[in-house]
This record gives sequence, C-alpha cells and structure tokens, in this order.
Amino acid sequence: MTFTILAFCPRSGKIGLAQSTGTPAVSNRTFRIFPGRGVLTVQAGHNFYQRELAIALYEAGYGAEKILHALAAADPNSDQRQTAVVNVSGDIAVRTGPKAFPWNGSHVGKTFAVAGNALVGPQVVEAMADAFEASADHELEERLLRAIEAGRDAGGQPTGQRSAVLQVHADKAYPLIDLRVDINLEPVGELRKGFDWYLPLAYHYVDCYEAGTVARYRDHLKSIGWPESISS
Repeated sequence: MTFTILAFCPRSGKIGLAQSTGTPAVSNRTFRIFPGRGVLTVQAGHNFYQRELAIALYEAGYGAEKILHALAAADPNSDQRQTAVVNVSGDIAVRTGPKAFPWNGSHVGKTFAVAGNALVGPQVVEAMADAFEASADHELEERLLRAIEAGRDAGGQPTGQRSAVLQVHADKAYPLIDLRVDINLEPVGELRKGFDWYLPLAYHYVDCYEAGTVARYRDHLKSIGWPESISS
C-alpha cells in the first residue's frame, strides 16, 4: 500500500528515496540507501527479513536483477511483494508480484525507478515519473519530494496516505536529509512543510560536522532570516 521513488543524481552524487504509504510510521522499514552506490526497497507487505536479505545480497555484490530473483525464490509471499533496486551505475530493476494489491506497477528511467501498489491507477506512477524528470534543474531532495507530491495529487491510494519519508545521502556516511511523518491525514503535505523549514539546516549541519565545530542552529537560522520554528 505504497508509492515510492528511488533515484540518484549523476551531477551531485546524491542518492535517495521518497515514499508514502497508507499505514503509520513507514520510516525506513522498507528501504536501505547505500551512499554512493545504490538504494533498494522491499514493499507491498513489509517484511523485515526480506529487507535484511536484500541488504545482505546487495553487500555481497549481487546486481539488481539477481537480487530480485533471489528475494523471490526465498519468499513464500513473493507474489504479493514489490521490490526495486537502483544503482548509480544505471543497473536498475523492479519486480511486482502478480498478486500485489491493484493497481500496481512501476516506471523505470535512466536514473530512477517508481514503484507503487494499492493505487487509484497508473496515473500515480506516471505523474511521479513526469514530476521527477521535469525538475532536473533542482537538487535531488526537491525532485524526490515533488515526485511523491505528484503521486498524491494524481490520486495516490484510494484510502489516502498516513505516513511519508524522505531520505537523501550525499558523499558522506550520514544522510543529508532524513525526514519522516509518522502519522498524519496528509503526510506528504506535512513532509513538505518540515522539509522547507529544515533544508537550510541540512547544509549547516554538514559544515559543522566536517569542520568539527559546535554551532547553535538558532544562530544560523537568524543569520539567514529563517524562522526558529515551523508555523502552523
């Protein structure tokens, strides 16, 4: 019951994922990002053990298609599952089981994959792909968020969404962006509100980490004329 976009940016080296679903607290239960290398998701019926197997296969050097085939062979419920792998090399694959909740499907581009299930129709996936491709001049984090906003605006899931997540890695071990909305009647909109407020701090924190300094975030926000808290 999820729609997801996984992508990388050859220009910046960033890699990330944006996702929204009809259940609470999607967090990172379904996916894993490997900074500088790739990103994967195991969805349409979250299974912790399948995700951990996918991570192990990835770390062992399996390619995208081989990971999906191995997961399907090890999963008695693979016909209901949806899995995707995106590598910065351009090795990209998506598998949607024939019994995944309808509407289900995917769209694969040169640097991204969109996958969704339990959607109102194919327009959700296509709108996400179009939004991502149309925003190529923006940073990856903005493009990913625009994609799930487009999926929501195209109808999303028949019963709506309840949680959303956005995670992006640059060239460090820690995420540049790691935001989530655990429970909300409009989680994608709430994620946007948090993202727009937090974005200046994301790069401020990188500066602090790499310089080994401790700086008050309020001082930084004040210096750029940013509010110290999110308004309702």
